[in-house]
Amino acid sequence: MSRPIQAARGLSKGLRAAAVATAILALAACQPQIQQPSDILFAPTFSKSRQNIPSTYNTPYDCRQFTGSGWKGIAGGVVYDFSTRYQISQAGCFKTQAECQSWLSVMRSYIDVPRFIRCNPYNA
Repeated sequence: MSRPIQAARGLSKGLRAAAVATAILALAACQPQIQQPSDILFAPTFSKSRQNIPSTYNTPYDCRQFTGSGWKGIAGGVVYDFSTRYQISQAGCFKTQAECQSWLSVMRSYIDVPRFIRCNPYNA
């Protein structure tokens, strides 16, 4: 392989690395809690403490306040927050199946060991 081709490939790899580094720094500028580059790699993306898990209670999706027909989503299982392990169970009522499935997708990101995750037709 000739030297100009090798030089061009090396330049291409260098430009890609520079673009990735620039993107990481740009994202870091948007995150006020990030103080050092290692914070980007080792910081959790979200907290799984009980206070931060989404809840439908006292919201428009609370089944106690839901009227009419729609879909009831139920999500439950085990959550691990580092050394803490606890069970959660959440329910929400939605007008459409798509809303219910979207809520389940969010809950799946919090539940590490799902016991049940489903949407069923519901009439209040």
